[in-house]
Order: sequence, then C-alpha cells, then structure tokens
Amino acid sequence: MLMLSCQRAGRVELSIDFSQAASWRYVFGIDIKGIASQGDSAREFSNSLRTYLSGERSPHDDAAVRFRTGQTVVHSNFLSEQERNHLARQCENLVLFFSPHEGAVEASDTAVTPLLTVGGWDLYRSFARVLPVLPESPVGVGASWERERTFPIETSMGNATGMLYQLFTLDSVFSADSNKFASLSWRFTYRIQPDSAGALDSLPLSGSGNGNAVIDMTGKRMIKAHALFEVPPKQKARQKISWQETVHIEMVK
Repeated sequence: MLMLSCQRAGRVELSIDFSQAASWRYVFGIDIKGIASQGDSAREFSNSLRTYLSGERSPHDDAAVRFRTGQTVVHSNFLSEQERNHLARQCENLVLFFSPHEGAVEASDTAVTPLLTVGGWDLYRSFARVLPVLPESPVGVGASWERERTFPIETSMGNATGMLYQLFTLDSVFSADSNKFASLSWRFTYRIQPDSAGALDSLPLSGSGNGNAVIDMTGKRMIKAHALFEVPPKQKARQKISWQETVHIEMVK
C-alpha cells in the first residue's frame, strides 16, 4: 500500500495550453541524406529544409494550435535550382495542426503537402513524426503510453495508407529557472500500405526511428522536439533507396 501511494504521489500531468498566448512561433528543420542505387551505380543525395511555424489557437479545436509555415529555404545536391525554388514555394504558407493528445492533425481544409522526388517524402509526415502525443491522465517517471495513427497518401504512382505507431516514455522530471520540465522519448515504426497491388513498387514502404521532447510543465508549452527516422532499402526493387531523416522543432522566444 505504501508503494502504491508513493507511485501515485509521483505522477505528473503533461499538458500544453495553447490558450495562454495569442501566437506561438517555432523554427522547423528537416535534413535528409541517403543513397539511391541501381545495378552497379549508386549516388548519395542530401536535402535540407528550414522554415518557421507561426501558430494560433485552432478554430476546429480549442486545445490545438494551427501552424502556418513561413518563408522556406531548401538546399539539395540533387534538385536543380528551379526545382529547389519550386519546392520552397510549395512549402510556404502551408497549414499544419497540432493537438497535444492527438499529435499532428490533418484537417479537411488543409492543402495537399508537397512531395519530394526521392522516396515519396512529404512535409506533413515529417511534422507528424517529430510531435509527441501526451497521455490523457497523470503518469510517473518510467511510465509508457502508445499511439497508432493512419494517414492517407496520394502520389503520382498511386494512393496508399500510411501507418504510424509510437511508444512514448516519460524519462525524467527536472527543474530549471524556477520551472519544472518533463523529458520524454519515443520509438516509432512507419509503414505504407498501397491501395492496389504493384503501386509504389519503387518506393521504400517501411521505416523506424526514435524521438524526444521537452515539455515545460509550469508554462504548459512544448519547448523542443527531435526525431530521427531511418528507411532501409527495399530489396526487391530495381532501384534501391535508403535514407536517414532528422526533424527538429524548437520554440522561438
């Protein structure tokens, strides 16, 4: 009984309150590097994207925030200048929603996010992988909770369903600058199920990774989050593509 009482006393509530400020601003970055090979030839590729997310309370959900991407900078060693500029323009002024208990939320009025020509990457999936999903009730250090999501995927080669599974853990609670913070981490797997046989045969259809985030429990805000996602090559594909993706989001004060 004493052990149970101590465990309950040690539980904390993890929450983010977007109603306490009129606007929210984060820097958002994505870095992708990998190898595409076919036969005896192989080439390395890299791509990076930087933008700012400006957010306000969502009109669809008082507990969520609606972000809009700002001016975007794209660097790439395989896209032409014209393609880089086109991708940057596509990534500007996009609407992205985040709910602390749902993760990334794809609203019905959100425009289709742009695709990168390697591996069928799109900005929305990166956004979804880097965001934590908070538990509905208080938890203690070491406690875990899980989340499963599905996403519709539309490409020029066919449509599919993306499936994201995340297992979260509260790693620690600590104090700094008179505030109390929570550090959490997660592991995740992601796979794509094509809507029809033969569709997306040239694309990698699964990957896995890990993430971490810091929540300011006193201020009820997310300070930063980071995720690393790795995609192994699809062995039976004529062109084998593997890549590593790093996503980072951090509050701008």
